[in-house]
Formats: sequence, structure tokens, C-alpha cells
Amino acid sequence: MQTVDRHLVSEAEYAARVTAVRQEIALRGLDAALIWGRGGGSVDRCADIRYLTGFYPVFPTIRDLPGVWSDRGLAAVLVTSEDVVLFSDEPEALGAASGVTESIARSGVGTSTLVDDVVTRIAEIEGRPRVAIASADAMNGHQARVLLAGEAAGTLEIEWCETLVELIRRRKSPAEIALMRRAAEIAQEALEAGFSRVVPGVRESEAVAAMAEVVARNEAVLANAFVYTTSREGDAEDNRLPIHSSREFREGDLFTVDLSGVYAGYFFDLARSTVVGAAPTASQQRAYDLAKGVVDAVVEGLRPGAELGAAARIGSRMLRDAGIDPDAAEFAARGHGLGLAFEGPWVRDDSADILEPGMVISIEQFSFVDGTGATYERNILITEDGPEDLVAVRDFWGRWAEADGS
Repeated sequence: MQTVDRHLVSEAEYAARVTAVRQEIALRGLDAALIWGRGGGSVDRCADIRYLTGFYPVFPTIRDLPGVWSDRGLAAVLVTSEDVVLFSDEPEALGAASGVTESIARSGVGTSTLVDDVVTRIAEIEGRPRVAIASADAMNGHQARVLLAGEAAGTLEIEWCETLVELIRRRKSPAEIALMRRAAEIAQEALEAGFSRVVPGVRESEAVAAMAEVVARNEAVLANAFVYTTSREGDAEDNRLPIHSSREFREGDLFTVDLSGVYAGYFFDLARSTVVGAAPTASQQRAYDLAKGVVDAVVEGLRPGAELGAAARIGSRMLRDAGIDPDAAEFAARGHGLGLAFEGPWVRDDSADILEPGMVISIEQFSFVDGTGATYERNILITEDGPEDLVAVRDFWGRWAEADGS
């Protein structure tokens, strides 16, 4: 497998992204954009900050200890017509970011908070600045209260623009696509390793461990391994706590995994199913056929210039024809955008988004039929010529046939 430089995004590309944000806030008649983010884990709410600067706050998000530390694992970026100011709890942040003109760090014992630092810096903008705030789902209640009800409230106008940067992120650059292909290749290798362990007598947790080992060995980070194993009789292990069971696979089990992770900040998100050591029952085959059939049909509709909702409705009709309410499914969409996060556009019937080359869409379906469930998911790049799998990850459904030579 060919390696890909994790630092493939150039300084010029980061600068172009900031320029795009500046153009957007100018169109809205705003003076600045405040991008809020939370890090401290493999997957969190920091995609917008990482997109604009390459910076990620790595320290875990923990409760404040007044007078000692505050806002650990959180960060913000203020974009104005002239500056890109990074606020963090890391004195070394400036060296870990691209295109930042100023870095304001909270470190050591003190009373400074992230929102205090931001408000102080915004106050330097003349007049009563109009500021767009994005990624506010990472902002806690105290921080929002200070912005909305504190002394700063009378000195600025706030416009909440949750998708300000996310909309710009939708079309991936060649560098981003290369990183996402590498991420999908890692997922493919991980699934191969995991499914090789899906045999009678092996524990479910061992199959997940095999996937996790491949992900870590390839400098990626595991986000989720959602596993659901149903016996031939339709009984399923409750995998919510713990996530992965120590139960041994038995012949005839239907094993499913939805595997997601991150390489250089960019996601893979793929799902596959198989029957353990035996031919599928009629119910198992129906569940699989529906899941894969919906995904493949929706993918076929992902053409540049097409409305995303039209593709989603193809899959939704198939589910309704099978007696399944699409909005009552395990995930009430046929998929989602993919990049630095699980992101828009959301593949729903009412989506008016127009597909463009450079978008990456993950199409997924979990179907539950007659007491058994199967899943399938593909990561699709929209090209000038139509949909293309980032990596054509193989289908493991027929592994029982390979095992007995049929």
C-alpha cells in the first residue's frame, strides 16, 4: 500500500481556505468570523479550525479548575479582513498551525478563560463589530452566557452561522482526496484483517482488535467500530456496554460492522456484513440484499448536477416497498458528507443540495428484516464522470462460499 504524506495540504491551500471565509463574511456584511472548536480526542468538534489552520487541540477536554486551568482541549479562531488569530491552551500552538498571524494562549495558573481572551481581542475591532460564530455546538453554556449576557453583549452583534465553514469544506481539493483515498485504503486493510477473524470459535472482540491494530499501525486513529452480531435464531448481543462482546462466533451468526476512523484528520466510514461459516438463511439474505441494494441504487444517482434529494428518494422508496419507514431506520438518512468530520450534506429526501465534483458522500444502510440485520456502506467521490468509490472495498458477504470451496 503506497504511503501518503500526512501533511499534504499546502500553506497556499490553507491561505485559500481563509480567503474563502473572508469572502463569505464580506458577502454577509460581517466584520469577522469566530470559529469555535473542541478537541482532545480522535473525533471531536474541531473540523472547522483544523480546516482553516491545520491546528488541533490535543489535550483532553476536562472540567475547569478555577485559578489553575480553564477550557482545556478547546480552541477558537478569529478571522478578520487582516488577521487570523488562534486562541488555545497551548503555548506551542503557533508552530503547529498554518497562516496564523497571532496566537493567544492560556497557560499556567491564572483566571483567563477562552471566551475572555476572545472578547478582549474582538474589542480591538473598531465600532460595534458584527461577528459570525460557527461550530457553536462545541461551545458550553458558560461560554455562550458570557458572550450573550456578559459585558461583551453590548459591544458586538452576533450572527450564528453553524455551516459557515462546513459549506466551504464540501468540495475537496486534490490533496484532500489523496488523504481520503489513503484513509479508505487503511479501512480496507482493517476490514480484511477483521473479517479474517470472523469464524466460529473466535471472539467478536478479537475481530475488532484485528481491525484496530491495522488502523493504529498505519498512523490512523479508530473512531468507531459499531458491531452487531445476530444469531441464526435472531438473538443479538447488546453491544452498547461493553461495545464489543467477548462472545464467541457461532456458525450461522450474521456479523456486521460499521468501521470509521481518521487519517491525517480525514475520515473513512465503511460498513460490511457476513454470515459466519455457513450459507445465509432466507431472512439473512433479504436483510443483506436490501441494505446493499439501497446503497448501490443511491450511489448510482450521485451524478454531478443532480439534486441529492432525488438520489436519497430512490433508496427511501426501496425501504418503503420493503415495509420499512426510512425515518424510523437506525440512521434517518441514506448517508452523509465525509471529510474532516461526519458532515453535510445529509442524504435525505428533502435535500436540495446540488452535487458537485469534489464532494465526498458516504452512502450507508442498515436493514433489519425478520429479526436479523445487515449493513452496507460505500465512500463515494463525485467526479465529472459520476460516482466513484474512493477505494473499491470488497464485499465479504460470500465468505462462507469461499470457505467451503463453492
